[in-house]
Amino acid sequence: MKKIICLFALVTLFSCAKETPVEKSISEYVKANLKDPASYEKISIEVLDTVTVAKKIKDFESRGMTHEQFDNEPKDKFLYYTVSHKYRASNSFGAKELYNDIVSMDNDYKITGSHSVDK
Repeated sequence: MKKIICLFALVTLFSCAKETPVEKSISEYVKANLKDPASYEKISIEVLDTVTVAKKIKDFESRGMTHEQFDNEPKDKFLYYTVSHKYRASNSFGAKELYNDIVSMDNDYKITGSHSVDK
C-alpha cells in the first residue's frame, strides 16, 4: 500500500511540474529581459481574458468610439490573451521588489505587450 501511495505522489509531483504554454512564454521573457533572472520568484500567472473582435467592438461602443477597422472581420476572430503576472525579482539595486504586470499574448503565446499595474 505504501508503494502505491508513493508512486501516486511521484506521478502527481511530476505532472504538476509541467509548464503551460503561457507560463513557458513568460519564463522565456523573464530570462531574456530581467536584470537578474536568477532572482525571479513567480507568485501567480492567470489568464484574465481572451479578446476577440466581438469583445473589442463592444469595448469601443461602450466608450463611444468608432470601430470601422473591425467591420469586415469575423466576430469570433481571436485577437489576444490578457494575462496577470505577479512576481518578485531584484531591482537595479539588488533589493527584492513585488511586481504586478498585465501581459498581452498572441495566438502563439508570444508576448506582444506588457504594462505594470499600479500598486
